[in-house]
Amino acid sequence: MSEEEQQEAQQTAQPQEQAQQVASTESQPNLEAIMHIPLEVSVELGRVRMPLHEVMRLSRGTVLQLHKEANATVEILANGTVFAQGEVVKADGKLGVRVTEVVSPAERVRALA
Repeated sequence: MSEEEQQEAQQTAQPQEQAQQVASTESQPNLEAIMHIPLEVSVELGRVRMPLHEVMRLSRGTVLQLHKEANATVEILANGTVFAQGEVVKADGKLGVRVTEVVSPAERVRALA
């Protein structure tokens, strides 16, 4: 390749590289602006499907059997979207959840779509 061809190739490559750098900078959102937005974090212990007549018979002391094993992991949700898994623990006389797995950022974004 001649010297002129090398210079031309470099000149062509430079604007493309600059455009890619600008595009990647623009595609990275400024997350600091949203870091203090409050989210509702909830833990889903389990679910059960019941006919209305059974729900109407529920009274104090009734135990609902959920479709989950006693030591199964629970889902941790933020605004209704699962972002982690955990296990139920007792902490200072209260129930808590120990996070055992966090959903990858790619999976979280996919869940929003």
